[in-house]
Amino acid sequence: MNFFEAQERARKVSRNLVLWFGLCVLAVVCLVYLVLAYALKAAGLGQPNDQGLQAATGWWQPELFLGTLVVVGGLIVIGSLCKLARLSGGGSVIASDLGGRQVDPSTRDPMERRLLNVVEEMSIASGTPMPEVWVMDHEGAINAFAAGTDPGNTVIGVTRGTLEQLTRSELQGVIAHEYSHIVNGDMKLNMRLTGWIFGLVMIALVGRVLMQSFRFIRSSRDNKAGGVVLALVLLGVAVWIIGSIGVLFARMIQAAISRQREFLADAAAVQFTRYPEGIAGALKKIGGFTNHGEINSANAAEARHMFFASSNLSSVLATHPPLEERILAIQPNWKGEMLEGGTDPVSQNEFKGAQQAAGPARATSSSSGAATPPPIPGTEALQDAMGTAGAIPGMNAGMIAALAVAEEQAQTTGLIHAQAAIYGLLIPKDDQQPGREILTEQGCDETLISAAMQTSSNLNQAPSHHKLTCIDTSLPWLRRMTPDQGRAMIETIQRLIEADGQIDLFEFMLKQVSQRHIEIGLGLRKPPGIRHKRIHELESELADLLAIFAAIAEDDNALQHAIEEYREHTGRELPMVEMNFQKAAEGLQRMDASTPIVKKQILRLCLLSAKQDGQINDNEAELLRAVAEAIGCSLPRGRDAFADLN
Repeated sequence: MNFFEAQERARKVSRNLVLWFGLCVLAVVCLVYLVLAYALKAAGLGQPNDQGLQAATGWWQPELFLGTLVVVGGLIVIGSLCKLARLSGGGSVIASDLGGRQVDPSTRDPMERRLLNVVEEMSIASGTPMPEVWVMDHEGAINAFAAGTDPGNTVIGVTRGTLEQLTRSELQGVIAHEYSHIVNGDMKLNMRLTGWIFGLVMIALVGRVLMQSFRFIRSSRDNKAGGVVLALVLLGVAVWIIGSIGVLFARMIQAAISRQREFLADAAAVQFTRYPEGIAGALKKIGGFTNHGEINSANAAEARHMFFASSNLSSVLATHPPLEERILAIQPNWKGEMLEGGTDPVSQNEFKGAQQAAGPARATSSSSGAATPPPIPGTEALQDAMGTAGAIPGMNAGMIAALAVAEEQAQTTGLIHAQAAIYGLLIPKDDQQPGREILTEQGCDETLISAAMQTSSNLNQAPSHHKLTCIDTSLPWLRRMTPDQGRAMIETIQRLIEADGQIDLFEFMLKQVSQRHIEIGLGLRKPPGIRHKRIHELESELADLLAIFAAIAEDDNALQHAIEEYREHTGRELPMVEMNFQKAAEGLQRMDASTPIVKKQILRLCLLSAKQDGQINDNEAELLRAVAEAIGCSLPRGRDAFADLN
């Protein structure tokens, strides 16, 4: 499965969505115009005749049509744009509207602890920074969703029923399905669908308001005024019906787009977990559960295309394929049996095992002074907590160790320690004084400074992929900062990098990974739109980036294959330049505004440069992943990390 091609298909669907939405708006405008034209014709009103008198006219009245287009079309477009502007705040807007509650990364609740661990595992498997995690406490059905406009402001939400009814492996399958929507580009498409549909709903709402004028008829003693109100009521009924038809068309578009992408997400979930029984079991439990994934929130209708599963609807409006078809696609030999709902005993054993592995609660102070749970005490305990049945096949010891380091440094200690993890990775172990002085000048308190120094001592010599995993799992905490705190942290990172007068490879990687997600996650800048659709539009930026790979390889021929492929693809010669981290960083921001296919081409040329000598070392692999994250992509980890670039 090629995620870049999936993202490109999602982008094209999103582009076509504008056309479909325009046709829906035009249809609604025409219907409203016909109602108004009929009303005027019936009343004998219209445009002046040759004698300057008002007379009944035909159906075509240009001025009336133009006015209807401006008013009705403008109302729809303004409503959609307002909704889209609100949704630009990220997935937390949707999660909050659905009645969700953000899970504290330091939670002691065993169900929520297991959920966070699973989300972290899928983050590693998909190569995507860990999103915020939300729980809908009042929803007993089994369901989940992913929402956001960029990986930097993504959330994954689950219902309380999902936590209580699924085993660990089934929960992994559901979360992996939602991650696939993130890396496939479906998440952005889903947010746009929500915004455009809201604009069409506006017309039905206007009709409903006009219909409510009926209550004023009885209180009016003026027959003429009563007639006007009655006319408004009748007009409201007509507008409400027309608006409802528009919403129906929009729901059909919503359902058609969503159905096509669910099979892909299920397949990607199997790829991430390498355990088809997990997601298949979750689908079977939804089929055997009485409410079949139904969400009770009043705002669920406009977001139903985002969920893992939908309640039973007609085939035309169903946003998901039938459960039976989805299960058969995963397990072709399935005999049709569903699983009953109810708490699974294995899950309870997992909760107890996780608590026993964690040991007694150990209170540590954080920035808020709240107690936090203990860190997981090592790889063996982490494996025990994961459970044999729920472990990810193919998850090697290095990935498990990286996860243990991440939990020790970020998940269990709070925002102040997440900040310290980032700062500490930039402070040399053998000369901490300049770093301490910078943190002091930046206004950091002694608790943060001490934690940063400790991180420097513990992790400064660790492998780079362990460090990046620590950074990835710190991001949910960093999104809890205020915008001012975020700006201050970016400035502090820059000062620590410049402290020794030079930028090394790891510092470059850390800045690209952290700065983008802090800025977008806190709303300091919006995710870029598409501006570059051809790779040659980014020729100089590409040359600056590849120069870094050439410098790492210390080989004059490191770029040979990349240059040849670029020439074959574009008919142009790629310029050769000296390595400059600053120029490369600026170029990455421009590359972020390119199409998924262009991003794939960029990363492929980087890959060709990295493996010119027949192998990819750790520095090259982590630089590739940092470049991918800096331009808004995700690369799965492990043996299939770069398969999509071939």
